[in-house]
Amino acid sequence: MDNIEEKYFLTRGKVILFALALIILIIVIVIIKNTGSNSIEEYKNFEEELSSAAENYFIIMEEELEDGEEERISLNSLKKMNLVYNELQNKCTGYVIASSERDITTNEYEIYYRSYIKCPKYITVNYSEY
Repeated sequence: MDNIEEKYFLTRGKVILFALALIILIIVIVIIKNTGSNSIEEYKNFEEELSSAAENYFIIMEEELEDGEEERISLNSLKKMNLVYNELQNKCTGYVIASSERDITTNEYEIYYRSYIKCPKYITVNYSEY
């Protein structure tokens, strides 16, 4: 007599093997997705660190922005003053734009710090080489 398993395409062993391969594939996809979003989060944290460093830069240099004035602080300037500690500082270039802008709701000027970085795998939106 013929073996019953040879008559059917899907056997219990093949189903278990297929399910195991599918589970492994799902795990690999989840790991890859999490790794990608963590790296973007690292760049966002670096941008925030640069903004904080620019605030400290103005305090140390005892500089103030006039109403409507804008100043560009390079990453190199912040590194020279030891205001940046992130490991991305040597892999990226960048700058911070500090601008004194009028808030239309309160009609008062506030200082805003916007960081722009260019790294091998990430570039801030509106980054400019000027």
